[in-house]
Amino acid sequence: MLERLTPTPEQEEAIVKMVWETSGGALNASTMGAGKTVKAVEVVRRRGDKVVLLIAPLGTRLGWKTTFDRQGVELPFKWLNSTKAGKSNLADWLAGEEGIYFVGTEYFVRLGWDRNVRTTVWAQKPDIVLFDEAHRSQNRRSKTYKTIKQVKAPMKISMSGTPTGNSFEGAFAVTKWLWKDEIENSYYNWRDRWCATEYDHFDPSGQKVVGEKTPGAFFNSLPCYIRLESELDVDLIEEQVFVELSATQRRAYEKLEKDLVLWVEDNPLVIDFPVTLRGRLRQATLGMFSVTDEGGVVFKDNCKSTKLDALEDILVNQIDGEPALILTDSKKFANVICARVPGALPWHGDVSQAKREDYKAKFISGEAKYIVAVISAIAEGVDGLQHATRNMVWVSRSDNRILNEQAMKRVHRNGQTHQVRSFDIVALDTYDSGVLSDQLSKALEMNRTLKSEHILGGKE
Repeated sequence: MLERLTPTPEQEEAIVKMVWETSGGALNASTMGAGKTVKAVEVVRRRGDKVVLLIAPLGTRLGWKTTFDRQGVELPFKWLNSTKAGKSNLADWLAGEEGIYFVGTEYFVRLGWDRNVRTTVWAQKPDIVLFDEAHRSQNRRSKTYKTIKQVKAPMKISMSGTPTGNSFEGAFAVTKWLWKDEIENSYYNWRDRWCATEYDHFDPSGQKVVGEKTPGAFFNSLPCYIRLESELDVDLIEEQVFVELSATQRRAYEKLEKDLVLWVEDNPLVIDFPVTLRGRLRQATLGMFSVTDEGGVVFKDNCKSTKLDALEDILVNQIDGEPALILTDSKKFANVICARVPGALPWHGDVSQAKREDYKAKFISGEAKYIVAVISAIAEGVDGLQHATRNMVWVSRSDNRILNEQAMKRVHRNGQTHQVRSFDIVALDTYDSGVLSDQLSKALEMNRTLKSEHILGGKE
């Protein structure tokens, strides 16, 4: 059995605060490598909790179990899932039996919306709830947030190195669950008190939260906020590699922009939702694709792509054939990369957890040279890649800033011993580089104006 970890003085101070000085909730926003898992387990051990609900990304399950065992928490570790054993563990949970009940975030939400059990499964009140990667609840309209609100306990700990999520407004949902009575009841009242906003033509309301009115004020007002920094001894060198779309790609990209706009007399209107629009424009920078009758996107393995050409050049000439983590926001294009790049293994939603573990082992051992990952699939709960490579190549980014930051931490994290090199392939004069055509910008502005008029009851 591994020797129990002794908390550092800073960790010890945080643990004591969470055990003795809370008002029933704590937000542990320590950065990656600062020991969030150890601190949470120590809180459970010192409080003597007997029924523990642990909500976390599935890929972190073994890491959590190892830490509980290592710190001497003598409770059975029970995994709630759709298997026969998992359903048996669910029966134990409903009966209130002692144990650490681990549930993956996705299955947690599924149970919360299952008509057969939703009124009972999270009505159970454990001694403590640990919610890892709590920024997943940042969207107050999401099923994750609506499900976590069902969970009650005398002690709740949320953990996320990026508790604001993709925008500071995400802090409302993350903290409201912890301290129902301390946080403003209305999101809009909370926003007016704490948030700075500015105009944004992508937002239906026309207003986008860009930060706090007074930086640090909100988090400093919380009953129990923990923030410990992790020092990394290795540098991060980031480089942008700019590419021009081919003539064929450019024509297809410009046609897509035009197809997304409908002219009503002299007024342009966007005929696609902004989220879908952003995705389509991003896809158009990757390579030539076709659209199915159902509206899906299909890339051919041999599709023309200046980004793929740039990727191959980086792998051969800039990182000198070293292993690399290749990242994209498109699952279908990840498969195209794997078809084009010898020795590349896919990492996305269609790849089982067992295969991912196998691929990771091959990558770390040197048997595989490249992992091609969808950003959302690898951003959380994956450790060990820093021992295999120092190189990252971004073929495309996610619109979710926090996912990009977390994906970067797969390589630039504690345990890395070499300078990390990150290459970002950017298509010039496209949405990829923050450029929209005048026509599309005007259409988005018109959509926002019309929606505002509708909300306000029309012009006077």
